[in-house]
Amino acid sequence: MTIAGVSSTGLIQPEGAVGQQELGRSDFMTLFITQLQYQDPMKPMDSYEMASQLAQFSNMEATMQMSDNMEKLLDYQTSQNNLQLLTLLGNEVQISGNQMGVVEGTATSTEFILLETAESSVIEIYNDADHLVWQQDRGSMANGTYELDWDGKDLLGEVVPDGAYSYVVRAVNMVGGNVDVDYRSTGRVTGLNFDSGSALLTMDEYVTTSVGEVLKVNK
Repeated sequence: MTIAGVSSTGLIQPEGAVGQQELGRSDFMTLFITQLQYQDPMKPMDSYEMASQLAQFSNMEATMQMSDNMEKLLDYQTSQNNLQLLTLLGNEVQISGNQMGVVEGTATSTEFILLETAESSVIEIYNDADHLVWQQDRGSMANGTYELDWDGKDLLGEVVPDGAYSYVVRAVNMVGGNVDVDYRSTGRVTGLNFDSGSALLTMDEYVTTSVGEVLKVNK
């Protein structure tokens, strides 16, 4: 009597079937033991092939353990980094960006850098609803670094509500082209948030930015 062996081509998963996309430790051992149970008694697996498959399992086990250890190491490193970021609370930092907060009528200290001479320039400040609250015509300006001179009042001379604001410098050069502008804001760190998976800091209560935007920390 001839005993049919198990096909080496494996099982074909039906289209649309739902299941695991990857084999785990127990899955591999289950397949290996099943293969031994249903092998052709007339042609049993030779010792070299068995050793080869066991070696593959051993390598897979070592790789998965290494992956688990790496995940634990990354989690530990993340927690250590987050603890170190807590030291920023209460410190003054400078960040890249044109955001600023207004707290009790006082605006975050900000500066901008004109990368070339501007023939004409206008500064505009907007609230968090993107409404214009203040505007200033600065005329021609040489390239360089400038502080934003704003007293926290709107176009009518009224103190604006506390909250988040942003500003833009619209500068044009001699040939009518837009002048590139870099923005900087300096304020005190009042909060840290790790819920998004990456650390976000709050400056002057209303300005939220990633830690990657921090340019300088002042003790």
